[in-house]
Amino acid sequence: MADSSALPSPGFVLPGLRCAVEMALVALVIALLGLPTEEPLVLGVVMLSALFGMVVVLFWAMNRHMRRWIRYAQGKPTNMGIFD
Repeated sequence: MADSSALPSPGFVLPGLRCAVEMALVALVIALLGLPTEEPLVLGVVMLSALFGMVVVLFWAMNRHMRRWIRYAQGKPTNMGIFD
């Protein structure tokens, strides 16, 4: 196994901030598209879809960060592509 101390460890602050911004953008886009409504049922669907979109982004970001820590523990480079 390679010495993992030579590789920089993945941080928590920047990925956390990126995840928060992505979640806010998803909720904002869904809200801007669906909130100009008077119907309570449509409002509920818009809010639930925004919540669902934010949860999807959260778990996608957590999965990405866990893969970086696994690669770090294996001694491999932690820089991955945009969709990895």
